[in-house]
Amino acid sequence: MTPADAREALDTARTEAAEAHATVEALAERVRDGDEHVTPEELAGQRSLADLAGLRVEAAERKLAAAVGADRDARAKAVAAAARKLISQDDMQPVYDAAKAAVEALQHLVAVSEARTERIKAVSVEAVHINDELKAVARTAVEAAGKAELAQGRGVPIRTTAEEAWPSGAYGFRAQTFPATVTVLGEGTATAVRPGRMAASVLALALNDDRQLAGEAREVFNASFGATIERLMAEVPGLDEALRKPARN
Repeated sequence: MTPADAREALDTARTEAAEAHATVEALAERVRDGDEHVTPEELAGQRSLADLAGLRVEAAERKLAAAVGADRDARAKAVAAAARKLISQDDMQPVYDAAKAAVEALQHLVAVSEARTERIKAVSVEAVHINDELKAVARTAVEAAGKAELAQGRGVPIRTTAEEAWPSGAYGFRAQTFPATVTVLGEGTATAVRPGRMAASVLALALNDDRQLAGEAREVFNASFGATIERLMAEVPGLDEALRKPARN
């Protein structure tokens, strides 16, 4: 008998017991009201039926307890079997290989990002430097022209802010060093992306906006990397050794 069947049987027994006790109480009330047609045998018989119904309730309760216990025992044994199967079939090698591939991929991404960032920084520094030189030359020229104009009684020539800030625009480029950015007018702009941010952003893309995974990732970044790696190696035995071996084809 399943627990559901046992509960249904108990509900039926309780209903029958309640009806039997109600009948006894109804007969007793008739006697209290002076009804002389109620015989002792009738009252005793109904009380016996009520007592029997009460015993049947107790029996149903015992059957329910036994059914629940048997069901719990069966489920516990099933979980134990599933746990043994999990342990016996738990293959960590795919995890090791995937972790190694992910580490190598991120290391490559960081290296590529660093190389690009350095190229952009180098050109941006040169571009800002030459732009400053051009501004200085333009400023000197304007000052000289201003003096000449004043000497002839005219006002100082007016330069636009854009001409003052970006004289390199005359050569078709602009640049800044923070963040390192180089723009070739009419062609495009290259902006350096910090390698650490790039790696973290790729991780965010991999987590696919899952709040639980994002929370787990934040826990990692809120701790020192050394402590995080140490904890992971403890939680995943063999990972440290696997990361030092070539990935399996």
